[in-house]
Formats: sequence, C-alpha cells, structure tokens
Amino acid sequence: MIIDKLSDLRRYVPALPDLEKVCSIVESGVLKNQSFGSYKTENPKVRYNLFTYHTEKIESDVYEIHRKEVDVQILLSGFERMDIASKDGLQTVREYDSDKDALFSKGKKAVSYHADTSTFALFFPGEPHAPNLVDGAATEVVKVVFKILVS
Repeated sequence: MIIDKLSDLRRYVPALPDLEKVCSIVESGVLKNQSFGSYKTENPKVRYNLFTYHTEKIESDVYEIHRKEVDVQILLSGFERMDIASKDGLQTVREYDSDKDALFSKGKKAVSYHADTSTFALFFPGEPHAPNLVDGAATEVVKVVFKILVS
C-alpha cells in the first residue's frame, strides 16, 4: 500500500506506469463536472468509479481484497477513515467474485489511514482494506476509485 499527498501521486508513475492515466484524469479537472458512475478510459488497464456516500460505520467489520487490480482511492470532498488489516489470520466471509475482483474477509486491524482531499491511498492486490469509515464525525464523501489491472 502507498499513502501519500495527492500532489505527489506522479512520483509513483515509474513504479506503476499505468498510473500516468490516473494522473492525467485527476489533473484535467474533469472529475469535478462528471456524473456519478463507472467509466472506462482509452487505456484498457485503467477504469474508474465516481460516487458519493455518507460515512456511517465506526469500525470495520470486513476488509476487501483484490487479486488483479490496484485500487487508487481519492476523496474529492469530505473525509473518512480507512482501516488496513494484517494479512495473518484472515477469515473469508464472501468468496472471490471475479467480476468485481474482490473477496471479503474478517481480520485484525493493523493501521488506520485518515483520508481527506489532499491525500490518496493505493492498495495493491492482496492488501486487505476497509474504506468508508467515520473519522471523528460522519460526513458526506465524494470519491473516485481508479482500478488499474496488474495481473
């Protein structure tokens, strides 16, 4: 996982070249005027979902884990907490769904990340994460999650 300032997103392009497409979309400003929904890009390895929700959960009860895609999670408004679990002792609660590239497991929280509009989180395949958590107070969030196919 990588957690850093959004202004430093470009520095990770050498390690993950398809991240260039993510950077160009974020820098273009197009996300501010786009309708919520799912989008493909001209790069077949990069797609994204733009959506909104209200944070409600205080604690993570399950963690999502991807096998084929990297998640790049960026808040466009609001704030939330994301918990990251240890890979040890995970218990699957929902089997892998290849269409969604996700399985869900219970596990032990290792660390929390306090997300806002100035940061991003990049979760690689196999990294258990639980976004959408209350961070002090419930809030409305607008988020974009880019999916980068890596395997």
